[in-house]
Amino acid sequence: MDIIPFTANRVFVYEHLNRAKRFHCSVTGTFEYDVTELVAAIDEARAQGRSIGLVALLVKATGMLMNQHPRMNRHVFHRMWKKLEVDFQKISCTLIVLREGPAGEDILFPVLLEEPHSRSVEDIHAEIKHYKTAELSTLPQIQAFERIKKMPHWQMRWFSYKARSDPKFYLRYFGTYGLSSMLTRDWGGIGGSALANTGSGFQPGVLRDEPKVIDGAIVVRKMLRLNVVADHFLLDGMDVLRAMQDLRPLLETNQLIPPLNSAMPED
Repeated sequence: MDIIPFTANRVFVYEHLNRAKRFHCSVTGTFEYDVTELVAAIDEARAQGRSIGLVALLVKATGMLMNQHPRMNRHVFHRMWKKLEVDFQKISCTLIVLREGPAGEDILFPVLLEEPHSRSVEDIHAEIKHYKTAELSTLPQIQAFERIKKMPHWQMRWFSYKARSDPKFYLRYFGTYGLSSMLTRDWGGIGGSALANTGSGFQPGVLRDEPKVIDGAIVVRKMLRLNVVADHFLLDGMDVLRAMQDLRPLLETNQLIPPLNSAMPED
């Protein structure tokens, strides 16, 4: 039998998830979107030399959704004797990025993408690419969380308390909503449940070809599974359902990829 101590990375993940379990009521729903037109538009744009990707489009689309449904962008904070519902008056996406650390350990870290609803997909894609390819030690997020991971246990608990009780402190490290970048193609998860410290978060599942009935005919379409994680202390089922319905025109058309030298549609 081997006794393997938690690494500093796993201790941080433990504290983060434990806070989500204790102070939020995470519920998960799975929705599917026909992204055939969107994927074709991505391929066409890349053939024209444009640098874009599906994850960047998901960041853009979910940011626009937060702008359209501001309650999805709020957060519940817990102080000693009261609860707070906070409207941040801004939109920032916590994109969870997976990298391999120097010791070969998988490291998840949050990247804050500010105001994604008002940025171009190319701009978002370039920032994501930077965080996925730059030397880990040069990234401010990694530097900040490495300092946190070196904290003694009592300081880690203090960090968790501040993150759940102080909105300004929270925004120094986390965004107003969350999105995972771990999209898989052809094979992968089609559902599941998760914990989150945000009012809402999104987890892409698998993107794959599937048969679908359109106008009475069976056709092959590219279908994307997308999980939404919502804090039930803040959001009810109809809040989430309406929002996920409004995500359809953003993901099931090519409107987020305008032709070259044209302006983005107003959000």
